[in-house]
Amino acid sequence: MIDIGIIGGGLIAQVEHLPNLLNLPALFRVRGLADPSAKVRAHIAQRWGVPTFATAGEIFEQKLDAVLIATPDSYHADLAVEALGLSLHVFCEKPLCYFPADAVRVAAARDKAKRVMQVGYMKRFDPSWRLLRDLVRDFGRHLRMVSVEVNDPDSWPFTAHRDFLAGDDVAPELIAEGQKRRADQIARALGRPATPAEIKGFAGPYCSSMVHDVNLVHGLLDAMGVGTGEVTGAAVYAGGAGGHGAVRLTPHDGLWSVFHLAVPNLADYLERVTLYFNDRIYELEFPSPYLNHQQTRLIERRSTGHHAETILHRASYKEAFVEELRAFAAAVAGEAPPENPVEDAVRDMTLLGKFGRRAFGIEAV
Repeated sequence: MIDIGIIGGGLIAQVEHLPNLLNLPALFRVRGLADPSAKVRAHIAQRWGVPTFATAGEIFEQKLDAVLIATPDSYHADLAVEALGLSLHVFCEKPLCYFPADAVRVAAARDKAKRVMQVGYMKRFDPSWRLLRDLVRDFGRHLRMVSVEVNDPDSWPFTAHRDFLAGDDVAPELIAEGQKRRADQIARALGRPATPAEIKGFAGPYCSSMVHDVNLVHGLLDAMGVGTGEVTGAAVYAGGAGGHGAVRLTPHDGLWSVFHLAVPNLADYLERVTLYFNDRIYELEFPSPYLNHQQTRLIERRSTGHHAETILHRASYKEAFVEELRAFAAAVAGEAPPENPVEDAVRDMTLLGKFGRRAFGIEAV
């Protein structure tokens, strides 16, 4: 049994992490949740019967084995370092940081504490993604291109039916502090101070959204023995609501292109990852991450001469958000190696930083 505290009571905590932890009573015991919003604390205490606290410091004073960090992004790395310094295991939502050097600090704290540090890339636990990884393993010499396309209205069509309360009573000075932290960290990632439009584009489409796709494709490339090389293009567009990046694949002559676009007034979500090989195509089509226990479609297209066939692969209805918590518990218990370690986040944020600098014309990549 892992005694765990939650830091941050926003959408992802209320809709996913808190109920999922409570639904795994053989693995976790939730000792409390910290959030600066008094309204959120009252709602969570009444709805879930969980003790609540105003600050992370109060959570750290509880009897804990681990913490789950779901605060605004700019606090992730510092809170992870602090928790590891208290000999706690850490599960941290993505992105772990904006600047890879901050992830290196987290890795050093992890190694010193000898504790588990897992980043919340839940799509790596999607059963269809895992099946695809097995299907393409060691097939990299035949890979021609990877394409990722996402249109996303944000969460509103998929969480309106959930019992979620947003806090609108956070102190203005705390909001301002978070905005300054984000601007300072993005400036380090980009190599110079960023304009408000650049901050929006880098923090949103790239680091908050596209980071999932960058991570899951990196995992597939690893299985195929494929790496990344020169960034060939990047752009932030649609008023900072869209981001694009393209990078060469090595050692073979392949390309990886990815875009994420907010389509705010359309109640539709599409996230499609397509792998093009010499003789077949695989497509992963994800549902909105907030729609639990819905299968990700995995389609294989192949042909023998003029005989073409389409195969729909069925994996399972396991929920990725739940499976990542099971994996965290197994790693804490020493039953399995940690998945989604800090090193993965370093690689993801390094590539996203290259996309950002290329998009803003800061340096040739």
